[in-house]
Amino acid sequence: KKEYIDNKYSILDIKAILSNEVKVNIEVQVRDTDDMLKRSLYYWAKNYSIDLKQGEFYSDLKSVICINILNYKIFEDDEHIHHKFTLYDKKLKTDYNPDLELHFLELNKLDLRKNSSKTKDLKTLTNWLTFIKAPNSPKTKKLGGKIYKAIDVLTELSGDEKIRETYFKRHMMLIEENSVLKKARQEGRQEGRQEGRQEGRQEGRQEGIQEAVISFLDILEDEVIALRTGLSIEAVRNLRKSNSKM
Repeated sequence: KKEYIDNKYSILDIKAILSNEVKVNIEVQVRDTDDMLKRSLYYWAKNYSIDLKQGEFYSDLKSVICINILNYKIFEDDEHIHHKFTLYDKKLKTDYNPDLELHFLELNKLDLRKNSSKTKDLKTLTNWLTFIKAPNSPKTKKLGGKIYKAIDVLTELSGDEKIRETYFKRHMMLIEENSVLKKARQEGRQEGRQEGRQEGRQEGRQEGIQEAVISFLDILEDEVIALRTGLSIEAVRNLRKSNSKM
């Protein structure tokens, strides 16, 4: 089951049941709302108890794994991409039971030096996170194997008008919001005047549009990009040419 959830900064919420009846909840979160640790624990508790019917036994409860893929840092004090939490007795070094598993994967730590380990598991994880973060980048396309197949599936999905439209609107909103806020802060600090803040918003919006165009080059035609962003077809083509040389 796959569904979009209400939080505008959450891209999707995927719920799956594995062959051993373990339930898995995967959430992709693009903006830090300062509540992710509590939120994940709440989702785990809700998914853990929801299927227990009247007359059933507690032993019928199934394990739940919550996987949170974050486009920001939640654990600032270390450089590890992956954190896994379970119920554990620190003194006796004993696991309570396997029913609770919370995973946090931080995309913004992909390029940090300590994550350059050559272990097979970490390399595989890093490859998939690279795909999630930038599926159309040249670096991702060179990964091959299952990643290449995933790119093909993503390309096929991009042909779905409803999915493409939802992705386009959300992506434009987030890129523009990030650029506007960043530029407005910079200009506001330097100028300390309303004119500076307004100029920052305008320049930030243009930067956001250009970033959005580049991200859509692989899945949309020039005419469609121009129509939806307000840029001229010539401007879109120039961006395509300059991006192909990178």
